[in-house]
Amino acid sequence: MNESNKTFRDKLLDVEKPNTAYKEKYERQVQAMVEKKLTGLTRWSHIGGLVMGVFFAALFGTMAVIVPGEFPLWGRSLFALGAVFGLVFIVFEGTILKKGIVDLKKDEMAAAGLGWGFIMIVSAVVLVFSGRLPDRVVGIHMLVYTLVFEVAAAVGLLRAFIQRSELNTREKLLEIEYTIAELAEKIEAKSDK
Repeated sequence: MNESNKTFRDKLLDVEKPNTAYKEKYERQVQAMVEKKLTGLTRWSHIGGLVMGVFFAALFGTMAVIVPGEFPLWGRSLFALGAVFGLVFIVFEGTILKKGIVDLKKDEMAAAGLGWGFIMIVSAVVLVFSGRLPDRVVGIHMLVYTLVFEVAAAVGLLRAFIQRSELNTREKLLEIEYTIAELAEKIEAKSDK
């Protein structure tokens, strides 16, 4: 029994050296799985994201500048933050459209993270300053509205995490599949000798 285990171990150690053909094929399949060309609906969705970024940048930038003087500074700061978020989203979507490829691991997480980060900053500012409003009901309304957006951003972030986890699992399964195929080929070649 010990001899058979030693033989099997030796066989595994002999075939451990990676086969470059399998490695290249594996890397091509992983890249095909993770990077998707923009076509049809996905291209239009990213164009929509770019338009949304332009809209946010223009709307919130304008609001930060034209609000009356008695408007609170923290409110004006939130408008400026919305404009900056719009500009960041323009750059983000423009980069994806220019590449013509979306990286399902990195780009999806980045978009979800941008939305989550923005809404959390806004929520924190609203939470701190809503209690200082003369009308407490307006402050409560603001908190409820930010909570709705927090839930939407959290769903987007969870969706991105799930998609990344699924891609990681598929990538690992593909790696195992290629390793098993390579080992089987090498063991078969050695047993033919």
